[in-house]
Amino acid sequence: WGQRAEYAVASARQQIGDIVGCQSSEVVFTSGGSESDNLALRGAAMAARSAGRGNHLVVTAIEHYAVLNTARQLRELYDFDLTVLPVDSFGLVSIDHVAAAIRPDTILVSVMYANNEIGVLQPVAEIAKLVRQHGVLMHTDAVQAASQMELNVDALGVDMMSLGAHKFYGPKGVGVLYVRNGVSLEPVMTGGGQEQGLRSGTHNVAQIIG
Repeated sequence: WGQRAEYAVASARQQIGDIVGCQSSEVVFTSGGSESDNLALRGAAMAARSAGRGNHLVVTAIEHYAVLNTARQLRELYDFDLTVLPVDSFGLVSIDHVAAAIRPDTILVSVMYANNEIGVLQPVAEIAKLVRQHGVLMHTDAVQAASQMELNVDALGVDMMSLGAHKFYGPKGVGVLYVRNGVSLEPVMTGGGQEQGLRSGTHNVAQIIG
């Protein structure tokens, strides 16, 4: 029974990998989009600080609270520097504003793919190209875009991408963080070392399969 369950989880991981165009080893299962956002921001911030790589995060003003409040807490409780970029009257962030915000100590830029309130689509691929030219990690919250938009991580050019299953025909209570091979994250949840040490805890097998 245990081996059958393990195979089912591995199959689900490969299915997600096929959907987003990545290796199955780059798929981390979480409890949902909010946890995925938290792992991306907190994990990248703490890993960068441990390695002495920088202390500055960039997000937009219309991010989901899972990103915005996490970034604010990193600033208020852990002394990270934070830049919150404005958007125009259509809810779009300017690529020029992103470029101007990047500093030598910038470690992560997070721009949501599709806004969950007004539906505006951000130019994630263009932003990611710019960001990665500076050697900075690019994360996108793609939870709201999942059922409608291109999710290929190479086409988008992102290093990390958050997904929530219930936004693309899966059950509530499970999500994914795509983490490009080579990206260093500190785990937010520690324990038995599941999900390659990035998200400990007994697998929610039924939800993952769903």
